[in-house]
Amino acid sequence: MITSVEVVSREIPYADAFPTSYDDQSPTQHVFVRIRTDDATGYGEGSALKWFTGDTADTMAAIVRSEFVPAIEGKPVGEALGDCRELANRLPGNPGASAAVEMALLDLRAKQIGVPVRDLLGQPRRESIPLAFASGALPAETVASNAVDAFDAGFRTFKIKVTPDLESSAARINAVTRELAARADPDEVFVRADANTGWESYERATSAIDRIDRQAFIEYYEQPVAADAVGDLRSLRTSRGVPVFADEAVHGVDEVRELTREPAAVSGVCAKLAKAGSLGEIVRMGELAADAGLPVTLVSAFESSLGVAANLHIASVLPTLSSAAELGANLIAEDPVDRSIERAADTPVPEGPGLGVELDDALFD
Repeated sequence: MITSVEVVSREIPYADAFPTSYDDQSPTQHVFVRIRTDDATGYGEGSALKWFTGDTADTMAAIVRSEFVPAIEGKPVGEALGDCRELANRLPGNPGASAAVEMALLDLRAKQIGVPVRDLLGQPRRESIPLAFASGALPAETVASNAVDAFDAGFRTFKIKVTPDLESSAARINAVTRELAARADPDEVFVRADANTGWESYERATSAIDRIDRQAFIEYYEQPVAADAVGDLRSLRTSRGVPVFADEAVHGVDEVRELTREPAAVSGVCAKLAKAGSLGEIVRMGELAADAGLPVTLVSAFESSLGVAANLHIASVLPTLSSAAELGANLIAEDPVDRSIERAADTPVPEGPGLGVELDDALFD
């Protein structure tokens, strides 16, 4: 039986400047959950992207305390998992809270039966996950220099943020591909340009794309247009042959189903716990995308190593991944766990039982 559920909210600053189209450098938002039984302890984290869901650290913690704690306290873990998922369906718009509670329950259940969390999610397919190097919308030469350092460290996928300013965005991508072209062939390295809807429309997106050299190095353009401009995504992919992934346009299974309807509007989808609100939901998203022959990119929404670990377990069971996941606690100034996961070009899935990473219990003191 669950004997206690403890909840803590935290704002954590960025480790370094990470500008995007949203131009929001306020601290990252987190809720941490510790669930105990007589024989084990489970840990969970929810992180929020305010511009996606409106969540903050305090609102996530309030929902966990007022809704999820009364629904699961005093129950067996298996029953609590079912109640957590049912409650999440009845409380749409609270993905950070539901992700934190479900993660803690899965961690707890996996520890009880002595297996890694991935064994509760599906068929394990891989033991390690390739990761991408990610850069904010910094000056072009700064980004290019950082990409060279990442290449020398073994990274082969590069996520570059772009902004509504088309000239500087193209300059940033061109500087990166120029350096990579001097070091590798297009089938050996992969560049992603993430506009976060900043190019807004088909017309502006095509204008931006036409300014970018060495298109062979571009793996995909991520959410170049507004979240509700699915027709523009489909036109970019089908009329212009541009590889596009959806991010803001997809939260869960329903959007994946719509985006993959023939002719598919996208070349793949990005999945975040901060939007889906459930590890299991992302697995279902990945299975549906794979049925359409499309890959998934898992993205960590500025999570600590605990959230990164959860994403690594998810990635290990998804049928089809893109060239790399975008995970790592390196973007935030604090990592309140017992063992940080070092971001590497190829990162092992933590060994179980459970998630393989635990929160520092001092968080809850």
